[in-house]
Amino acid sequence: MNHRLAIAIEESADTKEIVAEHFGRCSKFLVYELDNNKEIVKTEQYFNPLNGHHSGNCQLPGYIQQFKVNTIIAGGMGKKAVANFHGFNIDVITAPGMEVKDALELFKEGKLAGYQECAGHDHSC
Repeated sequence: MNHRLAIAIEESADTKEIVAEHFGRCSKFLVYELDNNKEIVKTEQYFNPLNGHHSGNCQLPGYIQQFKVNTIIAGGMGKKAVANFHGFNIDVITAPGMEVKDALELFKEGKLAGYQECAGHDHSC
């Protein structure tokens, strides 16, 4: 069965795509479909409809889950957003400051896992 991975993207001034420091403020999400050999079989792009809105954090897990994602990688997110993703059975991985291509490769190699919740994100949904 294929694995679907979403990465929250922030575009830098030098046109490098990096993992968004805060997923709720990312410009877009790249969704990669990986086969059993961890090869990319499909890539999709979805723009963040709540780009820049801090309160979107609680709504974005529902938006992301419609793309049948198994895992999301972002630079950081608060505990309520993490809990919302887990409620949709979506694993959360944080990889702050990484280039997207590096995060993708480390994930495919099984070397990128786990998350750390951001402090100060205790607002209610």
